[in-house]
Amino acid sequence: MKKIVLAFFISSFCAAQTFETVPLVQNGSNDKRIVIAVLGDGFTTAQQSSFVSSAQSTVNYLFSKSPYTEYKNYFNAYAVKVVSTDSGVKHPGTATDVTEPVIPVSNPNNYLGSSFDFGVHRCIYSNTTNKVGQVLAANIPDYDITYVLGNSTEYGGCGGTYAFASLNGSANEIVVHELGHSFGKLADEYWFAGSGESANKTQTSDPATIKWKNWLGTNGVGVYAYAESPSWFRPHQSCEMRYLNQQFCSVCKEAIIEKIHSLVSPVDSYTPANTSTVNANANVTFTVNEILPIPNTLVNSWKLNGTLLSSTSNSLTVSPSQLNVGNNTLLFSVNDNNPSLKVNNHSTLHFTNVTWTLNKSTSLKVTEVKAEERRYSIYPNPSNGEFFIKGKQDFSGNTRVELYDNSGKLIRGKYELKDHSTLWVDIKNLPAGAYLVNVYENNGMIISQKIIKE
Repeated sequence: MKKIVLAFFISSFCAAQTFETVPLVQNGSNDKRIVIAVLGDGFTTAQQSSFVSSAQSTVNYLFSKSPYTEYKNYFNAYAVKVVSTDSGVKHPGTATDVTEPVIPVSNPNNYLGSSFDFGVHRCIYSNTTNKVGQVLAANIPDYDITYVLGNSTEYGGCGGTYAFASLNGSANEIVVHELGHSFGKLADEYWFAGSGESANKTQTSDPATIKWKNWLGTNGVGVYAYAESPSWFRPHQSCEMRYLNQQFCSVCKEAIIEKIHSLVSPVDSYTPANTSTVNANANVTFTVNEILPIPNTLVNSWKLNGTLLSSTSNSLTVSPSQLNVGNNTLLFSVNDNNPSLKVNNHSTLHFTNVTWTLNKSTSLKVTEVKAEERRYSIYPNPSNGEFFIKGKQDFSGNTRVELYDNSGKLIRGKYELKDHSTLWVDIKNLPAGAYLVNVYENNGMIISQKIIKE
């Protein structure tokens, strides 16, 4: 198994010219997807078709790796045909870890300045990464992930603000590993880097409190010390973040899925839309078009005026007899029950709600509809005494929290709006168990979720 050597750098941004952009993966509108931008460096005008082919290959390979495989529908990807005057990646021959020149010294005029020998020979990066930011801003400003492919078959790659990789036979694996850093915020597991705590790196070795305690003893997850710094620990012996040609361990998979959930909603669209009017004397069908994982692991629920309905599909028909005269609230909620997430012991639960407020008027024989999609996270879950509800949008001042035990009994509890988008709930005095937390805004239910007290 070949280990990977990386380096980390900081870059700045400035303005740049536009280049032709080629779609590689298209699953929906960019505002509803995670956007990958692949840039080429050291490719002349005549070599752009070769670059696009290489970019497509790296993207295809990325989606062969779990958990990207399961969430491919959540992504769009594009190749940006950055044109360089000269072909190739710079090689100053200044590395100290090998006897230079390993390959001929060269200084091609490539657009993004990609070069070997950043500390070690095989680290490809650039002293002018501001040009990467410039190209992104001018061509794909809504990107979430980016990496640069350098036109060289010599083994190389590095991570930092941006990921760089060569066209060596190991390039696909280097890209996957580097995105573990830049996208998943994962630490290296093959050597001890100076970075601090991360999802897969910690100074806590106590099995009862270690951040990946829910995975201990499962799929090879344990507590393993770094040889270079034995007071720091990693979760696995052969994860993608340690060796080439491996899979992500359970801890790293969970972190990547968490990142996906934090960036994109599983709700693509819904009907009826806001400000619609429907006939109050006829059945009304409500539909949520979802972005499905592969296989589908989404769990849906519906509540009408606070009462849980039996349907778990993405569509529901409401009859006139189910609606009260005046305001009614229909709440659809979806979260992900992927077994790669320890849902009942998962530190953060992400979920998306669509709420329809229906005002039924018997005199006009119509129902006015107001619809809204909102995204939330609850953490920590389970809790040992307090938890927070974070909204992507602000809560109103007229917000109320109710807690219920398993018998349906209303429990007294304290809560507070810590800032415009964060609710704090105190459950220190409650016994261990499962509770239902309902949140109301302007007397309409906007959240209904389970919380675990340890």
